[in-house]
Amino acid sequence: MAFHTLYWSILTIIDIFAIFFNALLIFLACFKTPKAVKTYTILIINLAVTDCVAAMANFFVQQRMIPGGWSIGYISNGPCTYFNYKVCFLGHNIMASMITHSNYSLFLSFAYRYYVLLKNEPPKNAVILVVFLTYTPSFIQLIFYQFASGNPNRIEAHLQKIYPNYDFTGLVISGVEDIRNVFALTKILQMTLMTIPIYLGIIILRAKIIKKLTTFSSKFSKSTKNLHSQFLAALTYQALIPSIYTTSVFMYILEQFGIYSNPMMEDYIISGLVLIPLFSPISSFIFVAPYRRYFLALRIFRSRQIGVEKLNNSNVNTASIYNAV
Repeated sequence: MAFHTLYWSILTIIDIFAIFFNALLIFLACFKTPKAVKTYTILIINLAVTDCVAAMANFFVQQRMIPGGWSIGYISNGPCTYFNYKVCFLGHNIMASMITHSNYSLFLSFAYRYYVLLKNEPPKNAVILVVFLTYTPSFIQLIFYQFASGNPNRIEAHLQKIYPNYDFTGLVISGVEDIRNVFALTKILQMTLMTIPIYLGIIILRAKIIKKLTTFSSKFSKSTKNLHSQFLAALTYQALIPSIYTTSVFMYILEQFGIYSNPMMEDYIISGLVLIPLFSPISSFIFVAPYRRYFLALRIFRSRQIGVEKLNNSNVNTASIYNAV
């Protein structure tokens, strides 16, 4: 019990930082992006908003996922428990659709960077349209999976048979009674099997981008080439982050098919995904120079403020001593 309390406390802090970092990235994308890559900010904002909503939804539900047989149970620990299991299931569903859209958006970002190396930058309206089209599979998942919501009493009874040592008394349980129905499979297949072609596509596009940057290096101005390289570095780092996602998928498969189960794994399967919205914006702060300079300037400004406050306090204390004398 003490471990679970500590775990969810740490997770709450991570959620808050993830929300703040993505909100800051949205601000930087809107106001601090060089004009040479202004259209690309649409994709940055798209990914940042997606990750921000995912972090907020995760904070709202804070769920432990218990797969068993053909059922899935979600044990909620977040603020959604003040409502009911239906609200908790909806919160989970929103978070899952955002995670799915984040994967597609990452692929779209690589595709865009490759496209602009071959042709002129597309108009903003075209990019916005593509973003909305890219969200279509995630939106379908959101709608379909909501119809997969099962009866919490039957889900609890089923899980109790599989895990007789678990105590479900007083817990807010939601979930799916049978994952084999079409409404549930729409989400499960997208969040498991579809990751394979997405990540293969990212690897292929990254190789092509590097090759083009090397081949056409003489045709770019130094500043444009640097920006392309910086965004590629950020995207490459972001492409490594889904290993967190892959870990969750692997744990889910082990649990769902009864190969191995563990309470710590059940905590991590869903909640661990919030690490993606946390680390994703950090990549832009590290690798994209205009954003890095602003982020460092904030830290320097804050450090100077603290220094001035300390100096003022010191002067006040000194004056107080002299006055007392």
